[in-house]
Amino acid sequence: MRQIFAALIMSITCAAIGRSENTVVELRDGVAMEFVWIEPGTFLMGSPASASTRGEDEVPQHEVSISEGFYLGKFEITQAQWVAVMGTAPWTRRKYVQAAPNHPAVYISWIDMQEFLRRLNEAADRDLYRLPTEAEWEYACRAGTTTSRSFGDDESQLGDYAWYIGNVGDAEGKFAQPVGSKQPNPWGLYDMHGNVWEWVQDWYSNAYSSAKQVDPTGATSGSTRVMRGGGFVNHARNVRSAKRFSFEQSLRYCAIGARLVMTK
Repeated sequence: MRQIFAALIMSITCAAIGRSENTVVELRDGVAMEFVWIEPGTFLMGSPASASTRGEDEVPQHEVSISEGFYLGKFEITQAQWVAVMGTAPWTRRKYVQAAPNHPAVYISWIDMQEFLRRLNEAADRDLYRLPTEAEWEYACRAGTTTSRSFGDDESQLGDYAWYIGNVGDAEGKFAQPVGSKQPNPWGLYDMHGNVWEWVQDWYSNAYSSAKQVDPTGATSGSTRVMRGGGFVNHARNVRSAKRFSFEQSLRYCAIGARLVMTK
């Protein structure tokens, strides 16, 4: 079975590399993972000092350049994708989760993600997959915008783009909802706001540098890892493009998942 899995993922991945467009990677048993091509560019990372909802760790706002394009998961990693790669369902019999193939994989730690990535890269026979850096994540989330959220500053529109505490009670239950069931951001990425927090690669630091940066990778060491995007358990103020949160890399929780980068 592992050889079949490796052959599938390697053949599709090799065909995708080099294309500056969206692409699909077949895993196995009919399960696939969609990626959106993100062009390189420059943006302002963090929140302006004048923003009333900003956190103290979101300043100073500073210029960041992403020098190389990359593929980013169109959706958060789903339960079906996790099972296809890992053969496990860590959310089973846990609170505040709906077991369903198209719901986000939750109760996965940053450490768990490293094994998920190891298996994908082993199958592809090269280092293609990783978590996004914090800068890559915010760049893709903003999608060329400078407002507090990718659709603007009007908080009343948040429910059209995100599952958060303000609307999840109107769904069938208080848990992460099916991926892609809200509107995408301008670059075609779904659930960058809300649904589940997403692990990124970086160690957490409680302050930014004001200097211009190119492809920053965060602190060189630390005790916690960064999560981005906000989740269904959060109020609107915590579901913003610049919002940062961190926790121990072993944490598993009902509102924490991830999405992947596939390098070109």
